Amino acid sequence: MKWSILYRSRLASCNFGCGYCPFQKARASREELLRDATGLRRFVDWVETRKQDAIGIFFTPWGEALVHRHYQQAMSRLSHMPHVTRVVAQTNLSCGLDWIDGCDKTSLALWTTFHPT
Repeated sequence: MKWSILYRSRLASCNFGCGYCPFQKARASREELLRDATGLRRFVDWVETRKQDAIGIFFTPWGEALVHRHYQQAMSRLSHMPHVTRVVAQTNLSCGLDWIDGCDKTSLALWTTFHPT
């Protein structure tokens, strides 16, 4: 089976302050981030079990995911799974990018959005 998965998650916080965005400068609590990380880990574990499928994943949470280590680690782990055809994240690129060195760049992509304010 071929899967195209849009992963939204529970994350609803962002480090940018764009006036048009409802998530501007929202901060997630430690508990919210822990729940989000737990759900993400469960999802990545599930993807790992689907070796017979071709899976493409697009992370588009209601905020900025890549400033959080658990998303960076998930994308790295997913990028190395042979049955994951593409792992993409929408991002404002406000995070450090050193973590990308640990990814398989043949399956990793970033959808970078411009934030004018």
